Amino acid sequence: METKGPVEELGALAHALVHEQRDEERRLGAIIEEQSLRLRKAEGLTWSPVQIQKQDYTFGGWVRLKLEKGSNGGLDDAFRSGTPVHFYQANEGGQPADPSAVLRGIVRKISRGSAEVILDGAPLSSADLHERWTLDERADDRSYRVMGAALNHWINTEDPLECALRDALLGSSRASLLSTLGDLPSSLSGSIEDSSETLGDLNAQQRSWVLHAESVDQFAVLHGPPGTGKTTTVLAFVDRAIRRGERVLLCAPSNAAVDLLVKGCVEREISVIRLGHPMRMDDSVFEWGVDAQVERQGNFKQVKAFRKRAELAWKAANKFHRTFGAAERAERKENRIEARSLGAEASALENYIAERLIRNAPVVCATLVGSADQILKGQSFDWVVIDEAAQAMQPAAWIPIRKGKRVILAGDPMQLPPVVKSDEAIRAGLEVSLLERAMGRSSEESGTLPHRMLTHQYRMHPEIMMPASKLFYQGLLQSADLDIAHRCQDPAFQFIDTAGCGFDEERIEGSHSTINAEEAQFVVARMLELLERHPKMTVGVIAPYRAQAEILDRIWKAQGADIGGISTDRENQIACSTVDAFQGQERDIIVISLTRSNAAGEIGFLKEYRRINVAMTRAKHHLLMIGDGATVGQDAFFESLLSQAESQGAYRSAWEWMQ
Repeated sequence: METKGPVEELGALAHALVHEQRDEERRLGAIIEEQSLRLRKAEGLTWSPVQIQKQDYTFGGWVRLKLEKGSNGGLDDAFRSGTPVHFYQANEGGQPADPSAVLRGIVRKISRGSAEVILDGAPLSSADLHERWTLDERADDRSYRVMGAALNHWINTEDPLECALRDALLGSSRASLLSTLGDLPSSLSGSIEDSSETLGDLNAQQRSWVLHAESVDQFAVLHGPPGTGKTTTVLAFVDRAIRRGERVLLCAPSNAAVDLLVKGCVEREISVIRLGHPMRMDDSVFEWGVDAQVERQGNFKQVKAFRKRAELAWKAANKFHRTFGAAERAERKENRIEARSLGAEASALENYIAERLIRNAPVVCATLVGSADQILKGQSFDWVVIDEAAQAMQPAAWIPIRKGKRVILAGDPMQLPPVVKSDEAIRAGLEVSLLERAMGRSSEESGTLPHRMLTHQYRMHPEIMMPASKLFYQGLLQSADLDIAHRCQDPAFQFIDTAGCGFDEERIEGSHSTINAEEAQFVVARMLELLERHPKMTVGVIAPYRAQAEILDRIWKAQGADIGGISTDRENQIACSTVDAFQGQERDIIVISLTRSNAAGEIGFLKEYRRINVAMTRAKHHLLMIGDGATVGQDAFFESLLSQAESQGAYRSAWEWMQ
């Protein structure tokens, strides 16, 4: 089959992106417009009813609503931070009573039935604050527009340096990659000892990669499996770059991953500015956000004065009048014009201050889509560094690259891939990240392990590491500390087989999610046993299906209520959620509920083995997997996992507890 050139390949991705966007819009549209309110809530796409607890303003003058979900209002974790939403008053059918009055916003925070939403527009009237509302997820059309524009740029660019970088990243020219991390380039091998000030906390492999990356002309790739210090290595590279007087645009696909990079920069005392909507940032990094840094500038007092006057004008415009005639209507119009004018003046001055800060910043952090912010227009960087690059759709990765002279891609293609839902888009290659493409392989098609991989891991007990190493990394992972303390008196790894126990799965009506209530009861019982033996350890309970995670969460809270309630500390100690929510995290103990149990051996979502890898490698001291071996064992991957458990003496039958 004829190999596509870089331009043809990017063109195919552009078509795939269109398929993905249309599929997402159709999916959300069909569910929200055609499905009942009950099913939409079960799918995690809707909250209804919702009450407004408070309306106020944030940095930048955005309107913030603090919301409370009513009884049976939907799944607690239906939305994530950064989710775009529609906000409206619904009719009896659960649809907007007035389609022209639908408001747009962004979820700032979500926590157990309460949320903060940032509205895109004017504040609500005092009467609106007392209405019952509905909150729906909506398609993020801006991200698609920005990704499409990036692909269009790289398809049509005639700049020789950009063409060379594009072709190198797509494997059409000689790639600047180190073949292994075991050997240093001869020109650099004498430089390690001279770099102890900035590389002293890195191991030999990590040092080797940093020195190599500094020598490349176009790009370098770092493959970092779980616990191997990938982000630590990346930040050491960034530290050295700014010490040389270079500028770095530091990116990641998600807001959570960017926040971790900001924290890492702060710990290293690297001067950093975090771009992005202030309501998409974690509170712990808020003070490094561009809005917060702008506020600390002396001339921000004038911005605050403009905003205060605008707020007063909005209040005057929304003032209740017992009689409302032509004079009152004219006064309201005048107040609204004044409010908008004052707001525009405040924003113009704020943007001026922000642009000045950005020009002088050595490190700018942003999501991939966030790097398209107008505030970076005309800015250039010596390096564009993308962490967690394996999770990013390739079109998103191309967004920041146009702003840099050289590129660093860091990630692990054996963990969560880009989220692509369109089958047509997957066939066209949209699920293959730029990291995989730059490595010259697809993790799903190639049986060989890529080089440039860190192999010394610091997180997991060796018995936990072993299954993941054998199944995903060709046995190359090794414990950096062979004397790692085993704080858990239980074996580090166990697989409990529930075959024959009658724990049958159920499909939720009108939903793509699957539950196994009896397995959930068994999982929580084992979790509570572990907590009784290890009361101070943190625990993560992971399920591949959101509905199963919800059931697990409800059961363990009910169990806690039966034994005298759950303290705040205990609630923070234990988390029940899906694999995606645990990406990038770790816990002392991880318990996995595989959920699937049926005579046909159908495992559905479990076929995405990389998700299993993520779930397994979150554990530090104890990993407990629970599932129906007769069902999952019909799959070759899980058959290997069960065999690995048996070879480690980690296999047990649930009948030991059933009797």
